[in-house]
Amino acid sequence: MTPRLHPREEERLRELRRYNILDTERERDFDDLVEIASQICEVPVSVVNFIDEGRQWFKAEVGLGVRSTPIETSLCGHVILEGDFVEIPDTLKDERMADNPLCTEEPGFRFYAGAVLRTEKGLPLGTLCVLDHKPRTLTPHQRRVLEVLSKHVMRELELRLALAQEQTLRREVDHRVKNSLASIGALLSMKAQRATDEAVQTALEDASIRIRSLSSLHAELHDLAQGERVELRSLFERIERDLRQLLPDGIRLVIEVGNDRVSPSLANALLLIVNEFVSNSVKHGLQDRSGSIAIAIRAGDDGWSIACSDDGSATSADAERAALAKGLGTRVIQSLASSFGVAPDWSANGSGMHLRIDAAA
Repeated sequence: MTPRLHPREEERLRELRRYNILDTERERDFDDLVEIASQICEVPVSVVNFIDEGRQWFKAEVGLGVRSTPIETSLCGHVILEGDFVEIPDTLKDERMADNPLCTEEPGFRFYAGAVLRTEKGLPLGTLCVLDHKPRTLTPHQRRVLEVLSKHVMRELELRLALAQEQTLRREVDHRVKNSLASIGALLSMKAQRATDEAVQTALEDASIRIRSLSSLHAELHDLAQGERVELRSLFERIERDLRQLLPDGIRLVIEVGNDRVSPSLANALLLIVNEFVSNSVKHGLQDRSGSIAIAIRAGDDGWSIACSDDGSATSADAERAALAKGLGTRVIQSLASSFGVAPDWSANGSGMHLRIDAAA
């Protein structure tokens, strides 16, 4: 007998697809559950299955050897229309299964017991079930084990769904924040171009550089999977493009960086150091709006380093002031270096400012 459709079949199928479990690879988490069910219930076959449209699909199985069967021969297709737990001591004495070839042909399934996998909405997705080739019954302890294991399956599915929803929400928020930062940076840049007061123009350009660079970092982090490390070359290619748009036409910027991957916290620190050095160079060392700024970044198993220099007019006295962290930008760099247990090294001789930070692993 072919199983009847659930009274809320369309809604049930939508709910099943919401979990994104169909046609996924086998996983140890589920394989362990069917192995435990098979051993505790002392049966040769145990499965975690989901009733899809036109088929019964197995996420995990012991003793079956297939991943799906047609809905016409599905025992569980009948079971999901009933209560939370169904036991059939002899399938050939059950009118729903007495003509099922899975039961009538040798070696047929003569015993069935299944705990329904039910969502919080009360909709059945499938079962965790055990089967035997001979009629029998389960003990109360064995029934209880099946019920507990079925709840564990649903908890695993609900947890995965919640994590997927959280990641989707986080990415949506990240996307909006990234766009907002980019918009604010562009707006500040436009305001700077229209400002008539030089001090106001410099302040707006400085803020624009900071925000646009943070937007670039946010964009890079947005593309990362959870726990993944930041690729420095990709990040600083974005940073270099943004900074070049904001710097005066006469200032040349070159950032050299390898394919190293670092933690988001180190990537953020390196970005801020570059921001502050470039900003200080434009404001103080390259006041005639011409010259060059060079950045070299290296990161590896033995640690990381960053070297920044410009060919402006900084003197040894300027380097001493930078080392004392008198200005906002140099205080930021000092704080960032200190957070990694190192100190920035400033130097100048009238032909430009130089900054180097070395950190051992």
